[in-house]
Amino acid sequence: MRQHPIGDPFVPVVRCAADLLAVVPHTLGYWPADSLVLFAAGNGTAGACVRVDLPGGPPDEGLQEAFVAELADLVGHDALSDRIFVIVYTSPSAGDPPVPPAEVEGVLALVDEAARRAGRAVAARWIVAGDRWWPAEDPADVQDVTGIADSAVNAALVASGSSYAAAPRLAMDHEYGALPAGTARGTGRAAVRWARAGEGTWHHLDRLVPALSVWADVLAAVRDSPEDPVPAVLGHDDDLLGHLAASLVDPVLADLLLVVCATDDLEGVLAAAAMWAELCDDVDDPEAGADGVPIGPTLAPAPSGLPPVPLRPPAGHTGRTPGPGAAPVPAPDAGELVRLSRVLAGEWADAPHWALLDTLYRVLQVLGWLLEPTEHPESAEEAEPTAPTGPRPAGGAAEDPGQDGPDEARGRTVLAGVLVQLAQLNRFRARGSHTAHFVRRATALVPGHPSALRVLRLADARPVPLWARDRATAWHA
Repeated sequence: MRQHPIGDPFVPVVRCAADLLAVVPHTLGYWPADSLVLFAAGNGTAGACVRVDLPGGPPDEGLQEAFVAELADLVGHDALSDRIFVIVYTSPSAGDPPVPPAEVEGVLALVDEAARRAGRAVAARWIVAGDRWWPAEDPADVQDVTGIADSAVNAALVASGSSYAAAPRLAMDHEYGALPAGTARGTGRAAVRWARAGEGTWHHLDRLVPALSVWADVLAAVRDSPEDPVPAVLGHDDDLLGHLAASLVDPVLADLLLVVCATDDLEGVLAAAAMWAELCDDVDDPEAGADGVPIGPTLAPAPSGLPPVPLRPPAGHTGRTPGPGAAPVPAPDAGELVRLSRVLAGEWADAPHWALLDTLYRVLQVLGWLLEPTEHPESAEEAEPTAPTGPRPAGGAAEDPGQDGPDEARGRTVLAGVLVQLAQLNRFRARGSHTAHFVRRATALVPGHPSALRVLRLADARPVPLWARDRATAWHA
């Protein structure tokens, strides 16, 4: 961590192992379990904090080589670091001194090899097992985990407003709070209606433009609101919120929305969409889009009879006066299309507009809660604390992927689209665990969800986006 004057007792300055271990859950958002955490550092500052699952199953030379290569690649992306700290979180160990599981030594050896390949020194290695922790080289130096919670750095982080959850699901699904207790809305029903009405039409350019315009209006209203984001989102009516959620069923619209927020340039993204549509309409391939997923926008007019895209009321209005109209479609621009592809691939050299992306994140989390407001902990240990939520609105995303009925399926698909967008935002933030979490949730609702699987392919191709390698352009919690 960067050194600070000691006059301010609430500035976190890492002075000992317990201080550094206290930083990890605050960085990840939750206390890890069965995990390997690599904490990079260099030039007096903390770098990337990388968490991966401990390798499971019997030792296999091919899997071990792949594990080492992945670790080396992840560590090497932090170009400013010169050393790493290694923490293995594992199950409680018996004995005094404790005896960690046999595979821990093997994992540490793999980390040493990965660090060597990445050109990083291993500064220290610790094992955290249940309620005890110790240096890997000295199991006799056992300390209680409460010492981490009692450390000066943990106190400073808590005093500054930081916190972490006891389990990943709570950390990821409720990172920014929860619905107020007793919230009862019909957003789920509205989303299903919009999904039914707009099926297969969202990628038409004359539908994309007004849909993206209303998204831009809502995000601007939430971002500029003096209220917290949750009440600012809930201030919009269910028809509009249902429309926003249903629009994310379409991967083309979802991708364009991501880039609108990353660049804060609606006009440029629409110019890219116009260019993309021209290219797609020139494709003469019967296999293209055969799985029902559009390959891109189209200039063909949307079918007649679609309900008009709702427009949000102007800020401060309680009546029905419509807000600003849809943005005009600019001329096609190949340069804008190149930028669009680079942003989506994580190969854009500029800094994303994090304030707008964070606003999108908040809106998406509220939509997810409205579509599935009942908390479903992953295990009994995660059941507390339960986030305050309202009753499930009829027509929301179904809990059971095996339920019958087209509207139940549409509800699951709408919620899956919101979750995939959250996965994409976490990929932009270089948060691999969060990305995988939302992909798992989406594919549990819709097995084989094409957009969710595409997120994994993009993350595999570039685990750390270009902008996340520079602290000046990376996302900061």
